[in-house]
Amino acid sequence: MGDELQPDDVEEGTRVRVEWSPRGGRGASDAATGEVTRVWRPDEEVEEFTVQRDDDAINVYTDYRKPVVERVEGGLEEGDDPETETVGRLDSIVPASE
Repeated sequence: MGDELQPDDVEEGTRVRVEWSPRGGRGASDAATGEVTRVWRPDEEVEEFTVQRDDDAINVYTDYRKPVVERVEGGLEEGDDPETETVGRLDSIVPASE
């Protein structure tokens, strides 16, 4: 794997792999690889970032003790109120290999 990143290391335009444990702690872990398209940093610390994949996006909310991972169906480009689903808790963020 590579060097693990912290949420504050994430920057727009970088490719990362986000890994998470399933909601409720049962079942296999999952992961998503894509480009970071949005980082919300209202103060000094990153509170939320988005990883865009081919057909959907992943939002990570880092302002929780165990950061929440949410899948956005269809990505963020389709306009109003996309369908979202909380899928788990963040395990790690690593640089994506090309």
